[in-house]
Amino acid sequence: MNESKGVLGQWRDSVHVRFSLVNLALALTPPFVSGFVRGKVYRLAGLDVSRTSFIMGNVRLIGGTRHHLRNVHVGSGSIISTNVTINSDAMVSIGDNVTIGPYVMLYTSSHDLGPGSRRCNVAVIARPIVIEEGCWLAVGVTVLPGVTIGHGSVIAAGAVVDKDVPPDSFVQGVPAVVVRKLPLGNR
Repeated sequence: MNESKGVLGQWRDSVHVRFSLVNLALALTPPFVSGFVRGKVYRLAGLDVSRTSFIMGNVRLIGGTRHHLRNVHVGSGSIISTNVTINSDAMVSIGDNVTIGPYVMLYTSSHDLGPGSRRCNVAVIARPIVIEEGCWLAVGVTVLPGVTIGHGSVIAAGAVVDKDVPPDSFVQGVPAVVVRKLPLGNR
């Protein structure tokens, strides 16, 4: 009985009716609806999204805590493409002028390795993700818990980022590695 209470409690904590209704309403809107309108609707649902951010499609927000929606910050001038998944068990901070491509996944939580009888230990370990100003995450990038991507960095398509990325770096691969430093440009 206690176990089912735990499962029901987890379900209750992860279900957000207002956010689900917002996503449903936005899914019914035609594709030409402005990303600024989507941003405004997400703000009404309680997300910390800058007024100058542009959200091209529905964002899939998942988490196992009651207030995980409060753990997302999207800075000004940022663009979030379609089919982006954000696990927000810990803080996800997206800086100003960041571009996030389609099918990007940002995951803040994982599990410890358990014994042979249950390798995925039950306890969730959540660590924040920080994407600093001016970054570009190309299509299909996966960012794992506890990663900071330094300002002005570019993450190549399909990369899996499992450790911090220095500022102004171009990284690619699985796992992602720094391929070269990028010029500073006109800051």
